[in-house]
Amino acid sequence: MENTRGFGQYCPIAVAAEVMAERWTPLVLRSLFCGATRYSELQASLPRMSSALLSRRLKELEHAGIIDKRSKDGKRGHSYTLTESGKELFPVLDKMGMWAQKWLRREITDDKNLDSDVLFWELRQSILSQAHQVDSRRVVEFQLQGVPTDRRFYWLVFENDDVDVCVKNPGHEVDLWVASSIRTLVELWLGHVSLSNAIGDESIRLDGDTKEVATFSTWYTCSPMAKYGRMPAAE
Repeated sequence: MENTRGFGQYCPIAVAAEVMAERWTPLVLRSLFCGATRYSELQASLPRMSSALLSRRLKELEHAGIIDKRSKDGKRGHSYTLTESGKELFPVLDKMGMWAQKWLRREITDDKNLDSDVLFWELRQSILSQAHQVDSRRVVEFQLQGVPTDRRFYWLVFENDDVDVCVKNPGHEVDLWVASSIRTLVELWLGHVSLSNAIGDESIRLDGDTKEVATFSTWYTCSPMAKYGRMPAAE
């Protein structure tokens, strides 16, 4: 795919930017690094990105040799995986995240950036990557503040080695209730605050039996970017 919007410079940074610096491209790569392999999973991780633009970005990344697109055996649709070239971009994204955690700490948690759908998508991917299993169904209900009315409630349904994210009541008995603002949940996810402090100042409230409350910290783990969020932010 010919790039008609290139920088026209031999500089390696310029050439890399022609592939990496297009709008949404780093976030598509982030989703792939987080385990998305299907088009629907990529859409779920990028709720504000149009389908047309996502399709274009995937074609561009395929053309650049950064991802492989493969047909599913006997199934509709395709799967997307990072090539060796694509995998080598992880340190680039990691450094971007580290820089933002240090220098843009306030901007990260600006109200306009607190997207609850993205948070719960990332949380689900994190739980799946841990191979977190339950002996019987576990249902967790989240009641959020600081979000649109239709996103005030989320439910996580753990069954065996899978977990579903629901925005409509799945109708199962709830084992753990979590009440918090979206800001606090994001700050926990990014390592800006600790769970013990959030519980201590009641910015998060956990209600359930003792075992379920204690288990919360085993599956609500932190983003890979949290290690930078625990470091002091720049003045």
